Amino acid sequence: MRHTPQGMKLRRWAGMAVLMGLVPTLAQAAPSRWTVPANARIEHLTAGMEDGAHRTDKEHCGYFKLSAEETLTYLRSATPIPDEDVHDRVDWAGCIVRGTLVSGKGTQRKEVTFVISVTLAARLYDPVNGLRYLVCEGACAAKMNALIEKYIWEEPE
Repeated sequence: MRHTPQGMKLRRWAGMAVLMGLVPTLAQAAPSRWTVPANARIEHLTAGMEDGAHRTDKEHCGYFKLSAEETLTYLRSATPIPDEDVHDRVDWAGCIVRGTLVSGKGTQRKEVTFVISVTLAARLYDPVNGLRYLVCEGACAAKMNALIEKYIWEEPE
């Protein structure tokens, strides 16, 4: 079989068309990057029930609380997921920890508000990236479950 310039050009265009077809798929599949700055701190940390949750769940929420250090551990270990995966991968319960992740000072100050569910899923909101979700699976879940297990045997507040 002879390689003609037109045949080579057609194969090259066909290959480019296949690659161009993959670009949107790869872009959609890649979740946004998420990192917690080294100087980050937690402010306004509270534990309780999410607005609109069933009040009958209140007695079960008392054990779910995280310290600021444990919250930073969660936020550093959890993984962002693409928006299209939220429905399939995020389980949500009304027992939550909420607060603000803050880094920098003055004009460099950045704030990201978060809500972490007892299911170890989280919603984050920042003015630059908007709403995004994190999940804590595998090693992250093992680490977090070990941290919060100590609260299960304490009396709820």
